Amino acid sequence: MEVPSLDDPDSKAGWFHDSPTPGALGPAIVLGHIDSKRYGPGVFYDLGKLQPGDQVQITRKDGTVAVFKIDGVRSYPKNAFPTLQVYGNLDHAGLRLITCGGVFDPDKGSYESNIVAFASLVSSHRA
Repeated sequence: MEVPSLDDPDSKAGWFHDSPTPGALGPAIVLGHIDSKRYGPGVFYDLGKLQPGDQVQITRKDGTVAVFKIDGVRSYPKNAFPTLQVYGNLDHAGLRLITCGGVFDPDKGSYESNIVAFASLVSSHRA
């Protein structure tokens, strides 16, 4: 899975192209950085602050906007990441926003956990 560049100060979140498109049946996966040493806070810096009921909007390539409601936000140690829960099939259009989190390990140059926001599609409209 390719993650967005750390070498771009305006690095955006990126859709994992092997997952459903946002708003289609299944879990659409979107990845983004929490921060970078060089540029500071990243696109998902505040991902862990999302609360159930908050909304996330994703503008799709066709010009429509998929609106999702946050169902929950969880932090998982990278060595115990719940792959099936995050990437597994769904009976509805879902969204998974993923970034790093937890404690930063300077020796490894990475965070010890992942933060995952789980969301469900509530509507869509023209941009």
